[in-house]
Amino acid sequence: MKSDQKIYKDIQGIISSKKFDDSLKFIEVNKHKLSELDYWFLLSVNLRYLKKYKEAIKTLSKVNKINPLYGRAYQEFGHNYSKLNNKEMALKSYSRAVRYNPSLQASWLGILGLDNTNKDLMQLADRNIIYLKNLPPELKSVLSFIHEGKLKKADDLCRYFLRNSPHHIEAMKLLATICTKLHVYEDSEFLLESCLVFEPDNIELSVEYINLLIKRQKYGNALEHAKKLYDNNSDNISAQITYAITLQQTDNQKEALNLYDKILKINPTNYQLHLSKGHLYKTFGQINESIKSYKQSYKLNNTFGDSYWSLANLKTYKFNNNEIASLKKMINDEFIPNEEKIFMHFALGKVFEDNKDFHESFKHYELGNKLKIPYTKYKIKKFEEECANQIDVFTKDLFNIKKDWGAQSNEPIFILGLPRVGSTLVEQILSSHSMVDATHELPNILAIAHKLNLRRAQDIESRYPDILLSLSAPQLKLIGENYISDSKIFRSGAKYFIDKMPNNFRHIGLIKLILPKAKIIDIRRNSMSACFSCYKQLFAEGQEFTYSQERLASYYNNYIDLMNHWNEVLPNEILSITYEDLITNFEDSVNTILEYCNLPFEQSCIEFYKNKRSVKTPSAQQVRQPIYTSGLDYWKNYESYLGDLKKYLKY
Repeated sequence: MKSDQKIYKDIQGIISSKKFDDSLKFIEVNKHKLSELDYWFLLSVNLRYLKKYKEAIKTLSKVNKINPLYGRAYQEFGHNYSKLNNKEMALKSYSRAVRYNPSLQASWLGILGLDNTNKDLMQLADRNIIYLKNLPPELKSVLSFIHEGKLKKADDLCRYFLRNSPHHIEAMKLLATICTKLHVYEDSEFLLESCLVFEPDNIELSVEYINLLIKRQKYGNALEHAKKLYDNNSDNISAQITYAITLQQTDNQKEALNLYDKILKINPTNYQLHLSKGHLYKTFGQINESIKSYKQSYKLNNTFGDSYWSLANLKTYKFNNNEIASLKKMINDEFIPNEEKIFMHFALGKVFEDNKDFHESFKHYELGNKLKIPYTKYKIKKFEEECANQIDVFTKDLFNIKKDWGAQSNEPIFILGLPRVGSTLVEQILSSHSMVDATHELPNILAIAHKLNLRRAQDIESRYPDILLSLSAPQLKLIGENYISDSKIFRSGAKYFIDKMPNNFRHIGLIKLILPKAKIIDIRRNSMSACFSCYKQLFAEGQEFTYSQERLASYYNNYIDLMNHWNEVLPNEILSITYEDLITNFEDSVNTILEYCNLPFEQSCIEFYKNKRSVKTPSAQQVRQPIYTSGLDYWKNYESYLGDLKKYLKY
């Protein structure tokens, strides 16, 4: 339910006029016209003005439960705790408020007004106060809308402002941010490029531009700009970090590691850099070094949840008693942000799993998943409609008409399906062949689908996949050729290469139109095993369907339905491999995969675990071991807690 905006503004007006008893009555009378969040929030503000600070705090807790990301609620917490002279809680509240909404000037001022010895935080507050004071009121509202997730309002207001001030740098930057959040990357790139024309030496702008280039898979351009930024600003920490991250993203791992070491000599307390360095060691298989980096990260910031989850995600690390006790204590700390607690719950889930305490383990996996839900935007119905649309558009007749229209390259091998079903193992097997390069989970196909939507920020209707019906042979060929070209930065010169983005199963029709000779391998796993393996995995990004049993079941059902369709309209074009067959009939399965890919047998594919390539997925450690069968039915340890999966799964 959305609030009646007139009623909302009327209440704000009465509060502003200091008629607090009247506003309290007005709020109650119009309760049914307000959303639950707005009702409790306005009530809490009113209670604060009535000097009922403890009651206001109790009311704000209800706001927090509805939306744990609402910055204004934490600002109100700060105001109330300040009135109660609880400086510690006030500071924590204000700090959390600006974490979720940095446009809250009152919170920055609140931070400055408290007795605080954190110089970095004070400097950050100073910078933001100056920034906000110099920002036009309209753009303050835009910034606030962005951080409250009101992107349509932000977009409309920002574009209106730019009509009268077309070269206002901050407005252009904010619009670029909006476009990025709406996945309208072309507009965002154009805006940032325009900003850099006016301010070519603006380091912050350059960093934002490079990060966008990475999002757009323009890795060559990103690396070029990052190196230039670094060469011209070698003493600037932002330029250093951006270049290091770009090197890591483009598989220049040794150079990235050297640069991380250089940065950390000067900035040894940067806990996030230690985490990044740990991730880098993990891709090499240098687990002891990875552990050292992760531990150093949490030693520098003991509430940094990602450090603990990264240790757990190694799959082989055993937490000591002190670490476990610390995690248990922190998950009950009211003012440790939920973003950190999510990591901690998943880490504890792994701790208790290793100890065979499956009840306690599931409790933490479940709590971690529930806390993650507000940070996701996945809608079951929307994905069902997307899959149905794919089935409607991609018919046998379409493929018969447009057969061989695309680029004629036979270089790509797509490995797809759900995450955590054995795709990294198949990738490791194939990449151990002398004729095959591994790349990564390339987002290029997903990006092409986004681009084909041809949507501006304010549009509602998607044009993909319907637009493919009208594309000509030269157009499809060009898209395919661009895909091949964009992949080269990750290749080492082998005849074939792997694209292991699991979600590409949604776009097999697109793949076969732009790359008709591409090989496609679909990896499947027992539905309960596949879904539970996803449920207990905290993904770095994407895969938003994994954080509830109902979502997982629905996604799996639609995946099977869509794959059945692809196999019907593209007979004998897709190789289906089950994880269970791969594990129990390993050599036969390897031969089947090699035969499908037109590759001669090589013993290195059987001895895949000797492959020293970098691996970025959660299975990095597992694929460096010989085949084992112990995990096939592991989900049965949790069977009594998986009722919703059983209820909703069709297959």
